[in-house]
Amino acid sequence: MDKIEFDQIFLPVIFKLNQNADREKFDEITSASDNIVLNLFQSQKSELFKIRSPQKRFSAADCQNLYNEWVKDKVTDEEGVWVYYPWAKRILHILDKDEFVEVRTSRNKHKITTREQNTLFSKKIGVVGLSVGNAVALTLATERVCGHIKLADFDTLELSNMNRIKTGLHNIGINKAIITAREIAEIDPFIRVECYLDGITEQNISGFLTEDGNLDLLVEECDELDIKILCRNEAKKYSIPVVMETSDKGMLDVERFDLEPDRPIFHGLIGNIDPSKLKNLTNEEKVPLIIRIVDAKNSSLRGKVSLLEVGQSIGTWPQLASAVTLGAGVTTDVVRRILLNQFHDSGRYYVDSEGLIGNKNISDIVTFNNPFAPFDLDSAKENASRFDDQPVTYIPDVTIVETIVKAACQAPSTGNDQPWKWLYQNGKLFLFHDEHRAYSFGNFDNIASNLSFGAAFENLTLQSYEAGLFIKKNLFPLGSSSPLVAIIEFSLTEDAGFEKVFSPESVSVIYDRTTNRNPSQAVDIPNPELEMLKEAAESIDGAKLLMIQDKEQMRLVAEIIGGCDRIRLLNEEGHKDFVFREMKWTKEDAEKSADGIDVQTLGMSPAQLAAMSLIKDHKIARVLKEIDGGNALIDVSRKLIESASALGIITLPKYNAENFFKGGISLERLWLKAELLGYAIHPLISPFYLFPRVLHGQNSGVDEGESEKLHALRQRFINLVPLKNDMAEVFLFKIAKAETPAIKSLRLPLHDTFFAGDMTNK
Repeated sequence: MDKIEFDQIFLPVIFKLNQNADREKFDEITSASDNIVLNLFQSQKSELFKIRSPQKRFSAADCQNLYNEWVKDKVTDEEGVWVYYPWAKRILHILDKDEFVEVRTSRNKHKITTREQNTLFSKKIGVVGLSVGNAVALTLATERVCGHIKLADFDTLELSNMNRIKTGLHNIGINKAIITAREIAEIDPFIRVECYLDGITEQNISGFLTEDGNLDLLVEECDELDIKILCRNEAKKYSIPVVMETSDKGMLDVERFDLEPDRPIFHGLIGNIDPSKLKNLTNEEKVPLIIRIVDAKNSSLRGKVSLLEVGQSIGTWPQLASAVTLGAGVTTDVVRRILLNQFHDSGRYYVDSEGLIGNKNISDIVTFNNPFAPFDLDSAKENASRFDDQPVTYIPDVTIVETIVKAACQAPSTGNDQPWKWLYQNGKLFLFHDEHRAYSFGNFDNIASNLSFGAAFENLTLQSYEAGLFIKKNLFPLGSSSPLVAIIEFSLTEDAGFEKVFSPESVSVIYDRTTNRNPSQAVDIPNPELEMLKEAAESIDGAKLLMIQDKEQMRLVAEIIGGCDRIRLLNEEGHKDFVFREMKWTKEDAEKSADGIDVQTLGMSPAQLAAMSLIKDHKIARVLKEIDGGNALIDVSRKLIESASALGIITLPKYNAENFFKGGISLERLWLKAELLGYAIHPLISPFYLFPRVLHGQNSGVDEGESEKLHALRQRFINLVPLKNDMAEVFLFKIAKAETPAIKSLRLPLHDTFFAGDMTNK
């Protein structure tokens, strides 16, 4: 017998030696010296005597006497049957079928009555997928819930499967259905077993379900999404109930297509999907469907983490022997009750051992606490009053100032936090830092806020010019640590010290400018347009724009950006900031708050959005950090930048508050120019918000491991980009062509950000 033939044998050979043909074949087999012969007949017959007289207590001698009496005038070898297991080279002498089954199921009584057991013997079950299905099939067979079982799997056993498939190392490389069939035969050679070694396909599904009469029930435990859906669609067609166990929180699905012919598959969680469209999906593409199918919000913590890590730190969905064993028991119990007409419902059920047997009274609720009090208008007015002795030459009407401030508030801000408050008092416009709104993990050293103030000031300058006014500023009049950022004065003439307007035509796009995260197209940017962008950014004294267009260099920078995003999101404070402050998870939340980032504007794929819905859980983020996971975030950045025309970096020569304010003016000039030229700008700013924590903040807000990672990422970054650590690293962005976003980030009502005080010019 060659190896291929041997690896496909799973049926035992049964001989009755009182039949001449069987005797000849049996003698031929037993003549081989390497076969092991075990005579179990007498012990089984003795046990039969005992179970038929449950009121009596038999000693070993009693059993021997009963057997001796029974065996008189009989040829022992011709009693019962002989079973040959070719794969094990083992021959067993056992009871014939009826007596064997009677003894083997005797301890099922009366949890299963004799009548019920006889009903079950006539049932036919199909099991698709023999990893989890191996445990289910063996439990079904052990309890003898059926008399006929069909097994389908195309895969062979690997060592990694043996964390939950209870079999021997000698079976590695053998088809899982064959292994399961052999183990069933060694438990009960009288159960009829069929194997489909190609697994389930469109070509064989009908035969699997209906050949020799329809299956009474289908247990579906395969990995392929298209086959899962195909199985249900076909089972529904033939009114066959389907049961599936997922080995996570003991989740069991029951779909009674026999009782509910119009029932939607998977309880309607995925709608009507053509299984042919699911072939050859990548792991990333499968994630949204899997999340919908398993209703991931109800999955276990480690199950959610594992789902996020498939294709990253792990190759496939993990399963534990304990969960598989529990699932096999639950599945068998439910299958038996369905077949006995004792259970009629469909639904999703959980037998969550961790939830049932867990630590009590442990609270793990995370909240976002802002240490800054809400903006105090009275205090702001007092600060403004300190400058009453400095008269102004012109006092614009408050309605004009409102228009100017409204344009200023269209500026970008980190997480759309809109950190500004404007007070118009005694002819001067005061810009205050609303620290309560600006408090975030991304605003280390007020870098993010100062950039926003600079960008807002550029809009203010442009809109003032449009209104026929000129402005000048007094920046940080009380020092950079004061919430008073700037004092703006207006004039009808362009006198010395008043702001120059760089690009008046940019006024028209102040309200069009937006962060564009839509899927983009990498196009070559003509040199004249590159020069226009460079001129815009570098129109601020000391500002420099570096454009990276080399694809390999961009890819390496993308990995650094993704690494920083990962650190930010898995940092406890960074995660809270992202979940509770920055992101708006529903359209209603975004419209109600008029700040933050609507999750629908992130330009993410369905897979990425599905993953994001999981990672918002702080417990998941905590475990991802513990296992050094979350590397999918690096993939997100890599794919994002694959479609970039270039990456841009704006710097100023010195790390200080004033330069970040000036950097905000520079980035807004560049951004408005890009908008005019039809380019999409997508900020990728996390490195420039995190690197200062280790370069200037003595590892503020990051732990030792995060600090080490940031230092390593920083070193990789400066190996690619010629920067100095004492620079003001202002803006890192992607530029490309993309459709205009359908949804823009909202802005607070003007009455929440602009206040008019005393208009007397003292």
